Amino acid sequence: MKQIIALCIYTSALMLVTGCSPESPGLMVQQDPIPETPVEIPQYEMPAQQEFKWITEDGGQSQLDFNPQVDILFVTDNSESMKSAQENLVRNLDRFTNGINKNAMIDYQIGVISTWDSSERFSATKKDKYGIGELRHIKDGKSQNYNKRFVTKKEKHLLASTLDLGVAPYAQGGPEDEEFFAPLTAALEKSGRGGVNEGFFREDAQLVVVFLTDADEFKQSRITAEQMARTLLDFKKGKANKLAVYGALVKASDSDQYKDWALRIHPKYNEQCFDMTQKTPKNNGTCTGFGPEKLEELIVRANEDKGAPDAIKSKYIVGIVNKNFGEDLARIGSDITKKTLAKEIFLTQRPRATADGSLQIRVRYGTPEQLNAGRGQVIPNKANGGWTYDPENNSVLLPGDIEYKYQDKARFAVDLIPLTLAQ
Repeated sequence: MKQIIALCIYTSALMLVTGCSPESPGLMVQQDPIPETPVEIPQYEMPAQQEFKWITEDGGQSQLDFNPQVDILFVTDNSESMKSAQENLVRNLDRFTNGINKNAMIDYQIGVISTWDSSERFSATKKDKYGIGELRHIKDGKSQNYNKRFVTKKEKHLLASTLDLGVAPYAQGGPEDEEFFAPLTAALEKSGRGGVNEGFFREDAQLVVVFLTDADEFKQSRITAEQMARTLLDFKKGKANKLAVYGALVKASDSDQYKDWALRIHPKYNEQCFDMTQKTPKNNGTCTGFGPEKLEELIVRANEDKGAPDAIKSKYIVGIVNKNFGEDLARIGSDITKKTLAKEIFLTQRPRATADGSLQIRVRYGTPEQLNAGRGQVIPNKANGGWTYDPENNSVLLPGDIEYKYQDKARFAVDLIPLTLAQ
């Protein structure tokens, strides 16, 4: 009996396993195939190829006009010791003015004021009619004065005679303690409406100051070199590129015979060089020579954006007794010409660059009619004799050595392809 029961259990188990097998056709689940969804690729129109168009900058009338102006003020020592120096200036004046006279573009005005002496003696005995800082009237070779206080190109034939002030001997009321900063300051102050110097200093013009002296600023001067430099810079509204100060001066190494008494090794003016305890002061051998330190300091400070002090002195100071004085004057004149002709044009948009890095800018010079027609003199893009680009200021720099084909009422046009955001 037990064997029969075991057989039944074994048979039931075998049937159960067989029914659950995947191969069992009775229990197979049939699934419908999943239909494939077709992939749709979106179709877009091909973008048009980007076109870059040239535009002409509209920088405003004053931006693109080209009327280079310079106001040159000579501050001349007319003490008795300056007779030969003034004559030397007059002899070589053509070399100084050659550049600005030859260039028809430059609109210049040249005036001259004399040194000053704040002593009561000077005020009481001076012979001329001019007050401190007043421009001298222009005059001809016969000392005939004209009712005008500065020379332009129209009166260029009167420049040499105008700058030849002559000298005022001490015995005839001439200056002893030469001051240069006080009359220069006064000249600026007297330039306003109704002032005697009205019309000489122009707002947009380069201001060039040239000192001509064998002396230095008076030791007890109330104005320091730093203050004078600040006054000049403020007068040009902080635009250092509109200011230059030069000097035709003596040097410390020059012989005392060429210097004003205050710069000589003399017991009256430089006691430190002598044993003053003796009845006749004796040279103690400690002094080797004096130069115009205050004027040199002013020149360095007024031109401090143009290099190191020694480089500034070398470029902006010439020896008044130098045998090459004429050549030095010519160099100053050439430097003034280039500085006056230099120009910066600020752009309203940044220029695009090509794949090789070339800026897509074109600078033209010509009359409005020529420029509007797309013509005019094309200025090359190069460091010397052409334009360069300043990325910091986004401006075009035009140096003073470009050879323009001068035309009346000519101006600039700047063409460029502007940089877009996509680039």
